[in-house]
Amino acid sequence: MKHVTSAALAFATLTSLAGAQNPQPYCSAGITSNLCTAQLSANRQPNVANSAACVITVGGVPGNRQGLVFYGIDNSGFTPSVWAGGLSSSYLCVKAPIQRLGATQNSGGALGQCNGSYVINWDAFQNANPTALGNPWNPGDSVFAQSWYRDPSAPGASNLSNALELTLTPPFPIPCVSSAPGMAAIPSGTFIMGSDLPYPFPYGNGSIPTHAVTISYCFWMGVTEVTQAQYSALMATNPSTYVAPDHPVERVSVFEAAQYCANLTTQHSALGLLPPGYQYRLPTEAEWEYACRAGTTTEYNVGPELTCADACFDIPLPSGGSFCNGPTTEPVATFPPNAWGLYDMHGNVSEWCLDVYWPYVPGAVTDPYTPLPLNPQYQVHRGGSRAEDSPSCRSDYRNYGSALNANIGIGFRVVLAPILVP
Repeated sequence: MKHVTSAALAFATLTSLAGAQNPQPYCSAGITSNLCTAQLSANRQPNVANSAACVITVGGVPGNRQGLVFYGIDNSGFTPSVWAGGLSSSYLCVKAPIQRLGATQNSGGALGQCNGSYVINWDAFQNANPTALGNPWNPGDSVFAQSWYRDPSAPGASNLSNALELTLTPPFPIPCVSSAPGMAAIPSGTFIMGSDLPYPFPYGNGSIPTHAVTISYCFWMGVTEVTQAQYSALMATNPSTYVAPDHPVERVSVFEAAQYCANLTTQHSALGLLPPGYQYRLPTEAEWEYACRAGTTTEYNVGPELTCADACFDIPLPSGGSFCNGPTTEPVATFPPNAWGLYDMHGNVSEWCLDVYWPYVPGAVTDPYTPLPLNPQYQVHRGGSRAEDSPSCRSDYRNYGSALNANIGIGFRVVLAPILVP
């Protein structure tokens, strides 16, 4: 029976964030008397906590001229008007009331050149001025910014840059403290990785010897496998065989999965939604098993056996019985989650990990990671798929394939976790 939860809503939120826009320029900049065109931009969207490291820059300003940046919070029904009584090439593109972002600055550079600039630290200004226009902020609030600067030979002895629309985002999540849309928070901790199950069928694989593994940091993991809707929204393609927007994407190589993670990192970084030192990426093999187990020590996170009520897979072994899978993958979150809120860690599609396969060694380890390019033919994937029997879906089971392989049974999920340097 389908397990309907809030996971679909959480994933819709993550998808919408992935498709969100960077700060948007609008309006045309005026041309100065010495043919400069000042352009205003921002490195990322600001957030409501004024902690996104949002910096507004005006480049191409005439050298050695005084100027400033100002903003408004409501451009509804507003039509830009020609500056300096209709005589200028500039347009006023921000509706009153307005607020200056600090005092005037000298643009630097050289007179007669277009090498001046103004730099505004949005966070510093807002934190220092808690009663400034619009502060305190709410997610989704708009800001309309523009720059004014002196141009003695121009009408009105001044000119204006283009304008920029910014959108206030939620603050980035804080490790071990806050939540992230569409993701489950995974605490740091120690667990026993691997299995000492005997070799005869249906067991036996490279998950021995068991050994203590410490994950020394908190991270977040996608509550489900990446869906086709999410993948299509970010990558503009859907390679899947079992086509349905709420099913997991499959037939992706590890490099395509990694590119998805990189694109998501770029999007969310521009929005100011990433904690410092964190990125979206594939999970390490240790992160994956730790999150799958969610504190359990049994063969599966549901106990010693996997049943047709627990996951989408082929046949339950060693007990045997009827087939558990249908003709396609299942929608994500069809079955109940594990104790940490993660769906489909067993079955549906196997999931790429960041590591290549490497034999375990005895002894305790911390944050293990075996990166490419030791052998790209042995890229690890975990969790088993709809076409595999239950032992191949165990929490400890290790599978591998070519990193270039785009297999019908392999998809992936993302983690928001510390940047790893091979």
